[in-house]
Amino acid sequence: MTFRVLPKLLLWAMLAVSCLGAVGTLLRSETDPAPGLLERIAERQMAIETAVGFAREWMQWDGEEPSEARLERLQPYVNPEALARIAALQAEQKTKRQQVTAAEFVSLATGGGSRFIVRVHVIAGNPERVNWEVEVPVWAQVSKGAVVTGLPLLRPLHDPPAVPPSGSGEAVAPAEVKQRMRPAIESFLKAMCEGKDAASLLNYITAEAHLVPLAGRIHFLSLERLEATGSGPYTVTATFIAQDAATGFRWPQAWKLTVTEENGKFFVSGLSV
Repeated sequence: MTFRVLPKLLLWAMLAVSCLGAVGTLLRSETDPAPGLLERIAERQMAIETAVGFAREWMQWDGEEPSEARLERLQPYVNPEALARIAALQAEQKTKRQQVTAAEFVSLATGGGSRFIVRVHVIAGNPERVNWEVEVPVWAQVSKGAVVTGLPLLRPLHDPPAVPPSGSGEAVAPAEVKQRMRPAIESFLKAMCEGKDAASLLNYITAEAHLVPLAGRIHFLSLERLEATGSGPYTVTATFIAQDAATGFRWPQAWKLTVTEENGKFFVSGLSV
């Protein structure tokens, strides 16, 4: 009897293991991202990085640079069959040059298959400051790499997008509160800019705040605007004029502070952008 039951038990055990394996495979296939999607994401990133690097090098013009040196700079980014055509550059005067300050990704569009069109914003000086947008055709595959396949196309510069206000939804603090708060905020800003160590802030921050002053690298000049929302703790935006200690240049700063009131005095508990 035992010998007849044993094969059946083994058969049922094998079936159970097989079912468990099938279920596990099914669950993994439902939770794991498709390999094709991951490859597509990687190809997009490869295309972007190649286009940005190429745009920086291609827009770098120097009348004194030998053609061989320009070819060498562009070679890592360009399809070898198109390298000579893409790198071609004729200088009207040897002294003319264009220095690229920055190259920034703007947008990407698919061109079918492994082909992409990447728009890049290029900031340069020649010697005046100029802005360009160029569309760069790129071919990219995960297993092979990415290359520029043709000449970039110059496009009109897009205006920066207008970001809608983020409104916190909290009520604006009364004018009387902001008036009482203003001297404390001014003192904190001056201590934060010009204080030498953490002890410089003890009279202006809460015990749990972890802030380190800028050790006099910039000077606080004047508080230009104070906005506060909430009813305690308050979210405060302090706009002030700062001055570089080394060069004397002045510029505006806007710090967002978390401010609490204790026994009629105001203290900063946090700072963010």
